[in-house]
Amino acid sequence: SSPSLLPGSAMLETSMSRMSLSTFGDLDDSGLVAPEPMGTDDDDEALRRHALEQDLDERGIFASFDPTIGRASADYGDKEGPFNVAAIPPSEIKQFLLSPAPKGPGMIECRIIRERTGLNKFFPKYTLETDAGTFLMCAKKQTKNKTSNYAVSMSQVDGEGKEGESCLGKLRSNFSGLEFSAYGSGLNPKKIDQSMSQSHAIQLARQEFVAVQYSSSLWGHKPRGPRKMSCVIPRVQPSGERLACRTLNPEAEGLLPMVKSGNGANAIDVYCNKPPKWNEQLGAFVLNFNKRVTQASVKNFQLTTMEDPDTVYLQFGRVDKDVFNMDFRFPFSPFQAFAVCLSSFDYKLCCE
Repeated sequence: SSPSLLPGSAMLETSMSRMSLSTFGDLDDSGLVAPEPMGTDDDDEALRRHALEQDLDERGIFASFDPTIGRASADYGDKEGPFNVAAIPPSEIKQFLLSPAPKGPGMIECRIIRERTGLNKFFPKYTLETDAGTFLMCAKKQTKNKTSNYAVSMSQVDGEGKEGESCLGKLRSNFSGLEFSAYGSGLNPKKIDQSMSQSHAIQLARQEFVAVQYSSSLWGHKPRGPRKMSCVIPRVQPSGERLACRTLNPEAEGLLPMVKSGNGANAIDVYCNKPPKWNEQLGAFVLNFNKRVTQASVKNFQLTTMEDPDTVYLQFGRVDKDVFNMDFRFPFSPFQAFAVCLSSFDYKLCCE
């Protein structure tokens, strides 16, 4: 079975046995990431949190995003408060989903609901909504594809995600399921008329928004410990605009090739999953999700950067059988964050 990641915020007795850890769904606990034991003095914790929130408030930084109050962007409501996604006009929601998240609110807290019953058993549907229940987008795994392919749409109606105004893009993997790329709604460069001028062809080509890569193991050998992953997104400029990754030769000039060649240092940003720590008392790896993740799963992760390993830019983890929390911040857009989490759901041939 696959190694699992456990949240690091829920209270657990430090005497939890290795047998009890296996109840989270993994018989082989060699790669478990268990909740990090926390103190029990509620008064001290409340004082610490109050002091921290006061310090952040004085510096104009918001500790977390509350989707029930405030504004949806710099154009909505009080510029010093968090925003309400539900307040975004329908005509502007697509731009919000594809654009970098606003800096002010800090973490934007959402959840992903997985539907895999009936006709969705082998080709699941994933719905992203805010914690307040505002629908944002959904993804449906497509049939008749040689590799995993997810159509991402603003429509909740099946079949409307591949084309039309509601289409946001797609996420596609390679054969082994170790590399994923998320694209906008433009044309695949291979399908663009070769006789067309290059400048015109570039304008028609789809934009690559994010790419994800998972580490592999040798054939026939099960990897030990939690998953290792990295993701790359086009860099967001000081003006708030994101660079566009649009190319007619994605195999050589796409996001992952830029990382591998080292040629895109000024055009991309790379994030890696935060390595969990080994806890001797629990006999498992631990990560602290600050109570946003409550169940073990191989899919659980947090993304940080090498330059700032203490800041989490995207975190994802299980809270119920088919419910997962997804929290993200600037410079990720909702679409980019959703695509990275979709890649975590998919089976990886050489990884697990």
